Amino acid sequence: METWNADCAVAFEIALPPQWEFRDRAYGAPGVWRAFPPSGSADINVLARRGQRRGTLTIGGTEFVIDLEEMVAIPSEQYAVPRMLRKCTRKPKIDKESVKNFYTKYAEEVPPADHSAGPDGIAGEHFLQLCEDLGIDPATDVAALALASACKASEMGVFRRREFICGCAALEVDTLEDLRDKVLQLRKDVLSGKTLPEVYSYTFGVAVEPPSKVLHLDEAQQYWALLLHDWPFRTEFCEWASTHMKGKMINRDLWMMVFKLATEVPADLSTYDDNPAWPVVFDEFVEHYRAQMATSG
Repeated sequence: METWNADCAVAFEIALPPQWEFRDRAYGAPGVWRAFPPSGSADINVLARRGQRRGTLTIGGTEFVIDLEEMVAIPSEQYAVPRMLRKCTRKPKIDKESVKNFYTKYAEEVPPADHSAGPDGIAGEHFLQLCEDLGIDPATDVAALALASACKASEMGVFRRREFICGCAALEVDTLEDLRDKVLQLRKDVLSGKTLPEVYSYTFGVAVEPPSKVLHLDEAQQYWALLLHDWPFRTEFCEWASTHMKGKMINRDLWMMVFKLATEVPADLSTYDDNPAWPVVFDEFVEHYRAQMATSG
């Protein structure tokens, strides 16, 4: 745990990404710093996380050369004035030592030792114990996926050191009791749809086992039952898919299209034809489903 402070610094930036500001003398008074739009800050953070010192980005319709060594953003237009950059970090409202005590209660060595998120983590029986202490069933509770998403965990059923710190920072908790109090809100936010898009998207990435980039249909159906509980024709789609898509693997594009179908198309499919970009497999299901509705009606 010698590197705990350094791990916290990295994890805090992942949980609370820095915002970037610029200053130039061509617009406004000297000394006035203005924020890049959120998407611009996000793009600069991507450069920084990759370890790139220089890169070209389009921010707000303008192309910039971003130099993170000189801390300047140079617009591509001729005669444009370089803009000075400033990184604004946000401090989480948690105590690092308290998080450390919380983490070490459950942590153990988890190979490989050179993993970017840390040589140890909460896994196996200790992971199950943490879930039990939090009142979470990892097999049936969306709160488990919401917590993993907050930690940005890269493996199912494992919270590595930096991932756990990231989750604590994002949720502003530093004790078991604090996190237990957050579980109800985590669950509610997914079930109400507030955080469902990000948790659903995250789930595909953590459910797929590298080097594979696809998810087996049977596994996808289990996650759909857990995450898309309000989908009016989920049962019908899954039953149809089990027969007509048997053996088919689900890639990320199809996974996200299922989310779009489940959250944007009503039970009577009245708006389905408004979007001509649905995959052929959806067209086949809709044809089948409409025929069934016509027969039963």
